[in-house]
Amino acid sequence: MSPDKKYNVRSVRPCTGGGFLVEGTFDRPFSMETLCRILRDVGKCAEKLGVARFFHAGCGITLYRNGRVDVHRVQSTAEAIVILEEVEAIVREAFVNGV
Repeated sequence: MSPDKKYNVRSVRPCTGGGFLVEGTFDRPFSMETLCRILRDVGKCAEKLGVARFFHAGCGITLYRNGRVDVHRVQSTAEAIVILEEVEAIVREAFVNGV
């Protein structure tokens, strides 16, 4: 997979907080129960709604049960990919059938 296509990132629109909103996807859905446990002290999580939000590296991160992820306030898709790699490591335990 070419680096510019990693996580299927695409710049969606300018973000109201500055920078851009970039949307991407992880290749697996999340266990919301596990994800909410991981993010308990650092973010907000609505297990029943299937959405979690926290801040990482100055960017807002929104994770959805199906594996979709939004990165708010990035300057480029390349920056979003770096942040997504870091986020993936943080929440790795929450992936369904995960490593």
